[in-house]
Amino acid sequence: MPSAGGSIRTLLLAAVLLAGASCAARLPPRPSGASSIAGDAAAVFEGATAHCAGLRTMTMELGLSGRAGDEKLRGRVITGLERGGAARLEGLAPFGAPLFILAARDERATLLLPRDRRVLEPTTVAEVLERFTGLALGADDLLHALSGCLGAGGPVTDGRQWPGGWRAVSAAGDRTVYLRQQAGTWNVAAVDGGGWRADYAESVNGFPRTVRLRSTDGAVDLMARVQQLEVNTAIDAAAFEVAIPPDTEPMTLEELRSVAPLRTP
Repeated sequence: MPSAGGSIRTLLLAAVLLAGASCAARLPPRPSGASSIAGDAAAVFEGATAHCAGLRTMTMELGLSGRAGDEKLRGRVITGLERGGAARLEGLAPFGAPLFILAARDERATLLLPRDRRVLEPTTVAEVLERFTGLALGADDLLHALSGCLGAGGPVTDGRQWPGGWRAVSAAGDRTVYLRQQAGTWNVAAVDGGGWRADYAESVNGFPRTVRLRSTDGAVDLMARVQQLEVNTAIDAAAFEVAIPPDTEPMTLEELRSVAPLRTP
């Protein structure tokens, strides 16, 4: 497994399953019907996001399939994220050098395409992820989305409830956070806002093992199945840098738009 610094070996593989047309017919649920005021909704939200308070790092292993716009995507991406806009993403090939390596600090990213011997720098994490997945997510956006922590840590209002064990609150960023009780434990079930929707399932200690991200216009449908998660483990600072081989040619952001390392026929 490619590495930068000692700790990058501990990065787990995470699977992002980009949902195809067959999934579109079974969209995740939202509560329906008339709601009523829920005086306990803020407390429920605080309990469901308690795991977010001390979140610093996440490492995971993702496997990809699905679509972004007209592109069908498949692949695996080793992912390491640290609060403050630091990220390392490696798109793994079946053998040999990675398809891409993205290393970032403070949301400023360098993208290396080892097989093409091309490099894009500097850019932003959001610009690269928009090209590769269709969603313009920064490193911290990705950390919050994958951890179920969207809207956590700030004030919430407008607590509501529906039959069937649903609660909802309005959170920072013009987000609506839906909560649902499963096996006696309240978890974040969904978050709407910011031009996209997130859905969560199979939570363990608050951290979801399945994350689905959809753009509100329906152009992108991304599902992430987290198989082996490590939280708040130290990541070597060298992981957020990438060594550029001397024979590597520069490329522009416009040229990046022709690159689709996760696309499948």
